[in-house]
Amino acid sequence: MGDKKEEFYTRPPKVSGWQSFSTFLWNSETNQFLGRTCSSWAKILLFYFIFYVALISFFFGLLALFYQTLDFHTPKWTLSKSLIGSNPGLGFRPMPPDSHVESTLIWYKMADENYVPWVEKLDEFLKPYTEPSKDTEAHAVNCDYSDTQDGPEKVCKVDVGNWTPCVKESKYNYDKGAPCIFLKLNKIFDWVPEFYNDTEKLPKNMPQDLKDHINGEKNHNAKAVSEM
Repeated sequence: MGDKKEEFYTRPPKVSGWQSFSTFLWNSETNQFLGRTCSSWAKILLFYFIFYVALISFFFGLLALFYQTLDFHTPKWTLSKSLIGSNPGLGFRPMPPDSHVESTLIWYKMADENYVPWVEKLDEFLKPYTEPSKDTEAHAVNCDYSDTQDGPEKVCKVDVGNWTPCVKESKYNYDKGAPCIFLKLNKIFDWVPEFYNDTEKLPKNMPQDLKDHINGEKNHNAKAVSEM
């Protein structure tokens, strides 16, 4: 047997950092750009192109399918079928400033006339009634509180001038220490209020204390109750 030659690992030549970076950018010996050959770059780019095209197509396909179940003018679930239900929440105006959002207290000193912000909040709240837009006026009708409806795009005219002393000219009575507070019902889509013009035919499920209050007002001021 012939003598077996021993092979030893030869350390690559030591190069500078710039030369190493230049070789990484383009290796003329292996024809590699950024560590990959042209065919390797073509394969990986083709793979990611197909992958992202399929992913985007899948996403927009599901989005289009989802939009087929929506109505851009009407909620899918309303009234008793929705989480809100058919009983609107009760709110009030004016609301405290944002700096005291955790409180619902309305406070001021008449001597300092610091009730002005409260009055301004009520002015803003009642602006759709005191200064209705042209679109609102075009759809406003005189309501007689009958069982007939003028259509879903109609709104009742509201004469806030009949709310004395809770009017702008009287500063909503804030300057007299007897401030007016407006109660409002939260909006619920498709909700139609049920009103009762006959105090003798109040609903059976109406709270008894409310019935007593209505009957008390009737005895005290029958004309006012008849116009409710």
